[in-house]
Amino acid sequence: MAEILLSGTVGAGRSKNGIPHNDPEDVITIRKRFIELGYSYEVKEDMKMVDLLSQVTTGEEEAFIHVIKLFQCIYQGRSKLNGGDGRIDLHGTTHKWLAAKNAPGWVDMTGKSGIGWRVTSDLAFNGKNSFATTWMLNGIIAAGILYQTKALFVSDAPPMWIRDTSRKNGGKTSGHKSHQTGLDVDMRLPLLPPKTDEWFQLTGETYDKYFHREAALAQVEAIKAAMNTKYIFFNDPEFIREGLTTHQDNHGEHYHIRIKPPAREEGVFS
Repeated sequence: MAEILLSGTVGAGRSKNGIPHNDPEDVITIRKRFIELGYSYEVKEDMKMVDLLSQVTTGEEEAFIHVIKLFQCIYQGRSKLNGGDGRIDLHGTTHKWLAAKNAPGWVDMTGKSGIGWRVTSDLAFNGKNSFATTWMLNGIIAAGILYQTKALFVSDAPPMWIRDTSRKNGGKTSGHKSHQTGLDVDMRLPLLPPKTDEWFQLTGETYDKYFHREAALAQVEAIKAAMNTKYIFFNDPEFIREGLTTHQDNHGEHYHIRIKPPAREEGVFS
């Protein structure tokens, strides 16, 4: 929880009704809060990566407006960075979410693992499409624990293989139409022995041979129960028939999970 005390509005636009806008102390307060939550806006300058968010002073910088819009799209439950006004109104919804006990943070998933889940090795150390909200990370942790319990009754159960989430600055993510706000994650399917510790993409030739259906059923049930899902896209007819997943083109060889925002837990704002 944070105490977010402002004298006026911050970000895009202008002052309204005489309320201060982009007061320097307010801008610093919001900048610090975003950095505390893990957000950044990195660009390459002189052959090195520079975080422009940490340099914000006026409240009008493109990097600052971008991060505000990303944050707004997250709490609005958008899968694309296509909303938000880039403005934090005094006592408005964005102000309240920044102060919330469960404000969405931004986290790099590279190299992470936990009970019942593991990030795939190709994303484990390169940071590509590997950023997610803390809501997503917490959901994966909860689903992994529940899956591990279910997997006690499943022989040779692999972990849930975590793969693409979002890019570091949010926004358009290579290879995906969504995955722009840290609310989407792809998971590779579990495989039967002797491929249990692998996570390669199944094809028509290998699907029936290696797909660990029993483990997948336990995974999807755990995901559905623990991750506050909006959608689970996976085109296996049996899973769709059971009402566990939804059909979406090009989702026959992996799960695509999209989560919903939780109810806001109020913090201190003024």
